Amino acid sequence: MPHAASSKKKKKKKQVSSTTPVVATDSTTGIRTMAVDIGGSGVKAMLLDEAGKPLTERLRAKTPQPSTPKAIIQIIADFGKQLGDFDRVSVGYPGVIKKGVVYTAANLDKKWIEYPFAENLSTELGKPVRLANDAVVQGLGGVSGEGVELVLTLGTGMGAALYLEGVPIPSFEMGHHPFRNDKTYEDELGRRALAKEGRKKWNKRLAEAIDQLYKVFYYDRLYIGGGNAAKISIELPKDAKIISNEEGILGGIKLWQQNLDELQQ
Repeated sequence: MPHAASSKKKKKKKQVSSTTPVVATDSTTGIRTMAVDIGGSGVKAMLLDEAGKPLTERLRAKTPQPSTPKAIIQIIADFGKQLGDFDRVSVGYPGVIKKGVVYTAANLDKKWIEYPFAENLSTELGKPVRLANDAVVQGLGGVSGEGVELVLTLGTGMGAALYLEGVPIPSFEMGHHPFRNDKTYEDELGRRALAKEGRKKWNKRLAEAIDQLYKVFYYDRLYIGGGNAAKISIELPKDAKIISNEEGILGGIKLWQQNLDELQQ
């Protein structure tokens, strides 16, 4: 079982991504999926084969301002032209998704609220689309599928996903729940808090959050991802690990392998 997080420093491997496309060759066969990850600071995409293996390097563009549905759909459409032929699309979005419709937009333009994203993106691209919360997608690329597993994503905000035997619980917005001093987990662990308070205090709060969330869920394993996972300097519990941003994209292939309630349109 996990133990409390400590303040002991440990070295992390540098995560490297590329913005240069490598289009799949004509010899590649099977169903191709364009996997997209939308964040408050960046939009990423990669082409995957039928088994979920990368066929291209990762493309990245800054999240536009204003971050409207129209602007982000245009970025995804441009990615599709750069990546080459594909058959379907998987998208991780930072908010609550129900049946292909967006219901929250904490770190994006408010025009996303109640926006039929899956349907409109499918119309724009002419391809079938599956859509889920970004933390759910990242977890699908990293969880073991056994027992109770919690995924936290640390970026512009704080995302979370809870899994039971590999199946995620839909609409799980732990980042907006109260944490400490009348502030939410996202208030204390998002990018603004990191910039304002500094790494030392941010890491101390992360350790507190890990301990608190374990007492709430008694999870068997904890996975931490997102762009700010690289800023972690505390020693994590023995059953916790950091997962890469790439897994957030690779998990997209599993959206087509699981019958999730939030994917049904």
